[in-house]
Amino acid sequence: MSIIERVLVDVPEEYLLFLQNAFSYFEKYLVTDFLPKLVDCIAFMMEQHQLSTPCDKALLLDFTAELFVLRKEFANALKKRLKAIQIIENADTEDVRTITLLSNLYNNLSNTYLYLKKMKEAAEALKKAFELLKKHEHLRLMESHDTMQQIGNLANMLIVGKEYPQARELLTLYESLISEYENEECLDYGFCQTMFGILCYREGKATEAERHLLSAETIISDVMGTDNDYMKTVYRYLHSLYIRWKKPALAQKYKGKYLESSKNKLKISP
Repeated sequence: MSIIERVLVDVPEEYLLFLQNAFSYFEKYLVTDFLPKLVDCIAFMMEQHQLSTPCDKALLLDFTAELFVLRKEFANALKKRLKAIQIIENADTEDVRTITLLSNLYNNLSNTYLYLKKMKEAAEALKKAFELLKKHEHLRLMESHDTMQQIGNLANMLIVGKEYPQARELLTLYESLISEYENEECLDYGFCQTMFGILCYREGKATEAERHLLSAETIISDVMGTDNDYMKTVYRYLHSLYIRWKKPALAQKYKGKYLESSKNKLKISP
């Protein structure tokens, strides 16, 4: 039995927030076996203590949708996420938590449409997520949004599945959104260039892959330096690319850069 099940609840609202954060934590680290029990606990807390703010109800629906996704019941997940968005939009509030949640819900909706192979709808949902952040930029939400991670997960999934045209369409949309709402010197753009490089690498387009990866190296270095997972990924792919391209001097150069960078585990490997 976990601490979540044994803890004494003094302030139900704060404990509910803890449970909601716990769901995101377990999901991030792929501890998916516990998620159904956690969702049941959240639902019980909401019912027992009559906690039913629009954000709480929408989050419960989104968490339930994620359980459907894990079971590959994508149509049911879609229904839950559309209902969650409707609840938030009907609330007609513009505080930080509500707007951030609504943007994340549209991100998750985009994921669901992608699973259903509905690229047009996925693109529209993703664009809506960005538009919300831009509309409320006075709240400084663009600085902490989850879109980069979402795009990386989606693009990586498509690339691994060898659905290269869909991956390119998704990344092209992402690039255009960054150019419109941010700039081409930000981490998002560097990450986008990295994903384009990985895509071209997998497609066997060496020259195009090199161009994107070198662009990513410059941008990420300027924004974050070289001691981070993003840069390690770039170094790893450039090293592998130059080995395949039979350019040993450049391959050795990026092997050295990779070894000098942090020892954190790579998030993406060739």
